[in-house]
Amino acid sequence: MITIDGKQIKLQIWDTAGQESFRSITRSYYRGAAGALLVYDITRRDTFNHLTTWLEDARQHSSSNMVIMLIGNKSDLEARREVKKEEGEALPENMV
Repeated sequence: MITIDGKQIKLQIWDTAGQESFRSITRSYYRGAAGALLVYDITRRDTFNHLTTWLEDARQHSSSNMVIMLIGNKSDLEARREVKKEEGEALPENMV
């Protein structure tokens, strides 16, 4: 629980590590969620490639006003980057 502007908010963060075995569980979490963080590893293209599937799932199983954020992590490993910054920034625009 966190307090924002004097109001108690229940904050839950679920890390499924993109594993298919969690797909059915995450679908039920989307239904009551106010937001979702979809995180990919900038040093592993496969994690970026799977984002479209996770994004489609989130959109399909959530309310239309749920906020979805795409986050590229491991930015400290720039030398090992496999996903260009421009690709990450363009993905949401390409998914509209």
